[in-house]
Amino acid sequence: MSLAMKRPLPEPTQTMLQDPAAVVPLLGASTSARIYKRIRLTARKSTGAPPSILAYVNLLEDTAGNSNDALQVLIKISDAMLFDESEFPEAIRKLVEHFRREPESAVRVKTLSLFGDLAAETGIDCGVLIDEVIGLLKGETSAKVVSQGLYALERIGRACVLPSVACTNKMVFFAKSKLFSPSHNVQRHAILLLGRFVLVSDAEKESLELIGKYTDSADARVRAQAIRSMLTLGERGVNLPASMYARACGSLSDDYECVRKEALQLVYQLGVRHPEHLVKVSKDSDQEVRLIDDAFGRICNAICDLSMHIRTLAAELLGGMTMVSDEFLHQTLDKKLMSNMRRKKSLHERNAEHFTSGEWSSGKKWADDAPKELVNAEAVSLMASGACGALVQGLEDEFLEVRTASVNSMCKLALKNPPFAVTSLDFLVDMFNDEIEEVRLRAIYSLTAISKHIILREDQLETMLSSLEDYSVEVREGLHLMLGACKVSTKACLSLVVQKVLDVLLKYPEDRLSTFGCMQRVGQKHPEICMSLTPQLLQDHPFFDSAERDVEDPSYICVLIMLFNAAQHLPPMLSLFPETIVRHYAYLRDTMPNLVPHLNLGGQPAKLALTTSTGSRQFLETLLNNIQSAYSAPQARQALLKAAQENLDRLAEIDPSFSGTANFTAVFFGTQLLMEQLQVATTGQPTKAPLKDCLAQLIRKCLKLQNLFSSLTLEDELLVKQMCLRASALNLVLVVKDRSQSALAPCQLLLHIASDASNFLQENSALVADSFTSAILTKLAAVGDPRPGRVFREILPVVQAAAPVVIPKINTNIKMCKAHILEPSESSGSTDNVVKVTAGLIASVPFVAELENLQESQRQNLRLKIKYPDQNVHVIVPRRRDLKKIMTEQGESESHWRLRTTVLLSHGVWTEASPVDIGICLAVRPNTDLELCKPVKVQFAPKPVKRGI
Repeated sequence: MSLAMKRPLPEPTQTMLQDPAAVVPLLGASTSARIYKRIRLTARKSTGAPPSILAYVNLLEDTAGNSNDALQVLIKISDAMLFDESEFPEAIRKLVEHFRREPESAVRVKTLSLFGDLAAETGIDCGVLIDEVIGLLKGETSAKVVSQGLYALERIGRACVLPSVACTNKMVFFAKSKLFSPSHNVQRHAILLLGRFVLVSDAEKESLELIGKYTDSADARVRAQAIRSMLTLGERGVNLPASMYARACGSLSDDYECVRKEALQLVYQLGVRHPEHLVKVSKDSDQEVRLIDDAFGRICNAICDLSMHIRTLAAELLGGMTMVSDEFLHQTLDKKLMSNMRRKKSLHERNAEHFTSGEWSSGKKWADDAPKELVNAEAVSLMASGACGALVQGLEDEFLEVRTASVNSMCKLALKNPPFAVTSLDFLVDMFNDEIEEVRLRAIYSLTAISKHIILREDQLETMLSSLEDYSVEVREGLHLMLGACKVSTKACLSLVVQKVLDVLLKYPEDRLSTFGCMQRVGQKHPEICMSLTPQLLQDHPFFDSAERDVEDPSYICVLIMLFNAAQHLPPMLSLFPETIVRHYAYLRDTMPNLVPHLNLGGQPAKLALTTSTGSRQFLETLLNNIQSAYSAPQARQALLKAAQENLDRLAEIDPSFSGTANFTAVFFGTQLLMEQLQVATTGQPTKAPLKDCLAQLIRKCLKLQNLFSSLTLEDELLVKQMCLRASALNLVLVVKDRSQSALAPCQLLLHIASDASNFLQENSALVADSFTSAILTKLAAVGDPRPGRVFREILPVVQAAAPVVIPKINTNIKMCKAHILEPSESSGSTDNVVKVTAGLIASVPFVAELENLQESQRQNLRLKIKYPDQNVHVIVPRRRDLKKIMTEQGESESHWRLRTTVLLSHGVWTEASPVDIGICLAVRPNTDLELCKPVKVQFAPKPVKRGI
């Protein structure tokens, strides 16, 4: 549990009802259960306890002759599902008795469904439940009830963490006995149960053959489930033999979509598992091909299926078949079948066949000596005709799902096969003109991924660059990324790229950051071509001095960024730069250090990096050793901690790769300093800073440690939990001493955090808690009545005598979640850029931010915070579609996101323009948020309504 600001908290009983899992055992399990039970009973007194499951089940005895009422009772049990587990054995016994005397099959079906719900959502004994269900189904005659019972067994078996072999064998034996039922639902669920629970050792011998027989069932649902169960066995580790391939291929021509879908996946799995196995191309042919090649052709054939879902699945599966032969792979981009339907033979083979036939041409009949190997197109089976132009067919499909899957598969195949990447280049470029933005983006990102295998020609660049004027900012940024990743072939190509990029920048000035990054990568990849274009791009006349250009011009900045990055890899370029470029380099180097590299311009040597990862680690080790040596001297230790915070903050700015570790250590030291100050206050001594402010800062730092850092080790997590436990104990002690507010909420908070720490220690028994944590947990476990006053008296001596916190070990993998606001920029806060709007109406401000190390669990807590000059604060939840992962040359970034949205501002009349703060934060608790960056200021001026004449 997280710490909270000093504010009114919900009652303890309400908190327990909202989050029952929040209270976990303390050091003493019995004491913990006693505390939890007492709080739960208190909650029931105030809110009304739900009736027990036995109370519901007993109602069934009163409705023995009314099936409708019995069904309603069972529905109520299924909806409640929060009961005392000690009542389950008796409740199950009574439900079984009611099942046996119930005449209506619908009620029996609901009873079996309830057994599955109990197993999935409660801690009931699954072994006993399996025996009961099997016993009930042995004498059952209704196909609906048996089918539901088999499905309930499957749910119960999945709910078991480690089902025993005896229970598994019982379910498998019972499922085999129901395979011969005339009902297709019973057969389907029996096959489902077999695929899920049959033993792996038995599956390879007889179970696969048994399940495989039902692929020829008269019912399509049974056929589909049989193939799905075989796939499930394969996922569980069963070796699917290549002999199943013929049966899987036969199911590809099934009339029902569900069967074809499962058969496609089975063909794919067999092709991937047995790529070198040889199969005949047809029954009446002696020629053989690799199984992966034949499977590839059959899946290609499915791209022409009538069902959109089948076509999409086929296009997706093609991307995983990277071991296919080159001739089959390249055939997917060519709609012409190979060699005019002829199988090539050598001259010796043709002469031998002609001689052994004993026939000679008489010349009386036209073409009577035609080659014997000429065959009919319909009889050709050397390569499945579906492989011819299959990916082209997918790219031209009417549904965007198929086109997107085809583009993704083409990218995966091209990454493994450079010649195929060159062949597929033209087809990916054509997809830049697709009508759907998502498809265009996938094509752009795919081309970026395979950029290392290709070189762009001028005719291809024309199509690409025409897409730069797309209305979508994501498409334009994707093209900037792609152009920076690819290489061009000639000087004319690079000139075309630069000119088009600069022209589009004039039309979309908001793309300047993306354009700068594009030109930086273009210069790095084409130093030789950039050198030949330097005089032309700089407009440097060989005889006359040219006018000095404006260094604030974005187009000129783009050219300089490209040339400077090219000169980094080709130093002779520096001699081509005029004197004005030297001054401009110094300016851009200071304002854009991430885009402009170090160069030896103006006679000054290139600067070296300020630090390295090795130097950062040595600095941090020295810092921690100095603090550790002053462990027993409080004044020296506190002075070192204060100085260490400043040094670590500076280290985080200098070395970005070490910033997470430095920030974590700095926040940890700051928390320790505040604790030592507050610990002095618990003894009654006066402190320099107000206690409330110190407590608020302490709570906020603890929240940062809990929510802003990722990739922590178990030792780091334990340190954070111990730190939060100390903070909550200090909070309770100081609140009780202050006597100005209720101590119930701080006491409950301490119990919650202590429970969390105790549970963490029990799950990780190798970890050892410090003396303070052990003492606090022992005291709380011994408290019979955890009231604030009693808890205060128990923990007060421990808090006053607490030793300093253990210093964390160096963990270089720690990442800190942070944000960088790109738009509005810092210049938006100047008086020259004022957002004007009529008072009461709405002004929209574009907002773009990049977030680093944002985990999936933190996305839902992301907020935009708007603070007006009158201290009104608005917190906005951004739309999910506005937050997207940042694309790089290597693909999607795992934890780097870009937030692109619009912030709406509105207010009453102001006399003059005033700054409005717009920031981005994480809402970790109600009314508590953590800022991820410094807010940007926007000058906002709501004007009064102009009256007409």
